[in-house]
Amino acid sequence: MKTFHCRCGQRVFFDNTQCNRCGAGLGFDSAALELRPLSVHADGGRVDDSGDQWRHCRNREEYELCNWLVPADSTDEFCQSCRLNEVIPNLSTPGNIALWYRLEAAKRRLLYSLIGLDLPINSHDDEPGLRFRFLEDQRRNPNVLEQFVSTGHTRGTITINLAEADDVTRHEIRESMLERYRTLLGHFRHEAGHYYFDLLVPHGPERDEFRGLFGDERLPYEPALEAYYRDGAPPGWPARHVSAYAAAHPHEDWAETFAHYLHIRDALETADDSGLLTGGGNQDWVVRWMSFAVTLNELNRSLGTDDPYPFVFAEPVADRLRFIDRQVGRLA
Repeated sequence: MKTFHCRCGQRVFFDNTQCNRCGAGLGFDSAALELRPLSVHADGGRVDDSGDQWRHCRNREEYELCNWLVPADSTDEFCQSCRLNEVIPNLSTPGNIALWYRLEAAKRRLLYSLIGLDLPINSHDDEPGLRFRFLEDQRRNPNVLEQFVSTGHTRGTITINLAEADDVTRHEIRESMLERYRTLLGHFRHEAGHYYFDLLVPHGPERDEFRGLFGDERLPYEPALEAYYRDGAPPGWPARHVSAYAAAHPHEDWAETFAHYLHIRDALETADDSGLLTGGGNQDWVVRWMSFAVTLNELNRSLGTDDPYPFVFAEPVADRLRFIDRQVGRLA
């Protein structure tokens, strides 16, 4: 995430709606990836410092949970991010608005990265485009129809179980599944990886290279997952995979590695733009990240908190990350 500033010079942040120094309203322009200071126009709309006119997203007007902008001449009520929702939680249920806020905040960070990489969001090839469904199941709310909602992806539609936005529930799942890392943003980035697989790895030389790095994605998928959940990851998986789940099937290896690619890209942009990292030069970006991640983890240990990035890359993982970077760069 790059650094943003208000017109008064105060540093402001991606989710802010107001500058805490001068009180200026703020809104995010997703086309330019800029957080824009706003003034109230004569007709009640909003205008930025260059004279462009905007409206707030309807989800900000009604629920105060979005700071993305809609061009004043657009017929859309919702911003680019909120227009992608197919299903939102039942907002009459106590606590659901707060959980929905967390889901939307994570989704906006995913979209920031995808837009910055010039990856298509609305559609590509025969895919209908990214869409999102935020669902509850009866484990959390006995009054809904769904007995079990699994977080996943189907032809562009990413489904997230609302319970994943609850910190206690997510921690319990993480502990029960022996995971060191489980976050909302990680879910979004992983499922987006599934969506972009065919675009980034077309049939031909790229698919052949993928199979040399990740394995043959044509292997039966459901039996592989059943074996993983029954037996766990194979011995020695850290020498080849970024996570235990990545060892379940080449498609999951791709999605897990793609999520880490976005994690690393966003974190390095933040560190570079904030002045925490200098003098990168020609150093390999994967090596640069692993060096910085050690410092990041040590900072958290100094504060008595868990490592924010509890991973060490074996060389096969680094090679896969570089492959993804090349494929993304091929589209730019």
